[in-house]
Amino acid sequence: MAKFNKQRVFFAPYDNVWRAAHAVIKFPIAQENQDTGVIETEYIKGIDGWLPPDVKRPPSSGIRYKLIFTFAKGTAEGRESTRVTIDKKMEILRDFFSTPEGMESDGLEEKILFYRIERELVIMDALKRAGN
Repeated sequence: MAKFNKQRVFFAPYDNVWRAAHAVIKFPIAQENQDTGVIETEYIKGIDGWLPPDVKRPPSSGIRYKLIFTFAKGTAEGRESTRVTIDKKMEILRDFFSTPEGMESDGLEEKILFYRIERELVIMDALKRAGN
């Protein structure tokens, strides 16, 4: 998974995508601003974060990361849409005195989050149709 897509366009209103993202974020939120379209989580220790199903042992205790969601309203293919970008900022702390070193994400957690947002939007739409 050398190159993965950090962006996804959802054909749904901005407010619905914002609510769906909130429903799938399971980590403490450090800051958010719906007007500028940013949600940022606190730093999450690697051992407390998401683990792929094929990983047998937890990652190094020196790994930490935060997720930054960026939302943008727009139209695509003549329909109302919202673009979501998920940036996973990973760092490894080798020891107490050294500065954190950046790491690359494998992209799996981002893919899972996009999938969960999409499912939340489908559920919202189904509930809306069932209510009418």
